[in-house]
Amino acid sequence: MRKSGVIVYITLVFASAWLIELGPVRRLGYAPGRTAVLLLLVVVMFTPALSSVIARLVERSGFGDAGLRWGRGRYHLVAWLLPFAVGAVALGLTVALGLGRFDLSMMSMLDKLPAAQRELARAQLERWGLWVPVLGVVSGLTWGVAITSIATFGEELGWRGYLQPRLAARLGPTRAMLAVGFIWGVWHAPIIVQGHNYPGHPVAGVFLMIAFCVVWSVILGWLFAASGSVLAPTIAHASINSPAASLSVFAAGVNPTLGTLVGVVGIAASGCVAAWVWWRYLKARPGQDSLQGSV
Repeated sequence: MRKSGVIVYITLVFASAWLIELGPVRRLGYAPGRTAVLLLLVVVMFTPALSSVIARLVERSGFGDAGLRWGRGRYHLVAWLLPFAVGAVALGLTVALGLGRFDLSMMSMLDKLPAAQRELARAQLERWGLWVPVLGVVSGLTWGVAITSIATFGEELGWRGYLQPRLAARLGPTRAMLAVGFIWGVWHAPIIVQGHNYPGHPVAGVFLMIAFCVVWSVILGWLFAASGSVLAPTIAHASINSPAASLSVFAAGVNPTLGTLVGVVGIAASGCVAAWVWWRYLKARPGQDSLQGSV
């Protein structure tokens, strides 16, 4: 492991992201639908990529291990659909366990939107009815993933394309994925404290986000190693952020720390997938290279 590059990467990725989140984002006031805040968070998502480029220059290592290739395309399909499937299971469990109620009308989400967007969304829901959630899911799975992938590539080029192979060289693939997940989760802390994902639960939210990132780091890390491409975790990350997370709008009265994808229920469902990935593809394969083409 090139320690100097890793130290540079971690220092830069935390400093750049936290300066933005604790500076202009905090001054503007975090709000999910606020355009200026969303743009700043997109900038934050590119800080891992930028930090990794600088770290590689320090190492003089090039980009041979970054996964900048098409790779094994069948994993891209898995990356696209798996997060949505987990999100759907988390939604179903949330309702089945009595942690929320199913709300196909999506009216419960309106209070979370800024006033102008709220009235526009209400008018669309009243006009189009059930077509709104259907088209929302379809658009999230298609152009939503495509557009979001631009931003998630900024993260994945850093976390999976740079940090994972370096930690794997020293720790082995499984412990490297867990370590990357922990670092990735802590990296989210400032925006979580401000209300992202877990509004009203700043402390519990930080710990839940770390747990969420750890379990998904195993899944994304496996996709990266098995596909040989950073594109697979990029697509999966976009699918988490777009269609999978958006399924939460169909659940009303949910405590965000407990229900849907980012709550305890979703983390448990994701953890089951991560455990299966570890058991099936990682346990018997001590070297990361042996994961290539393992499915």
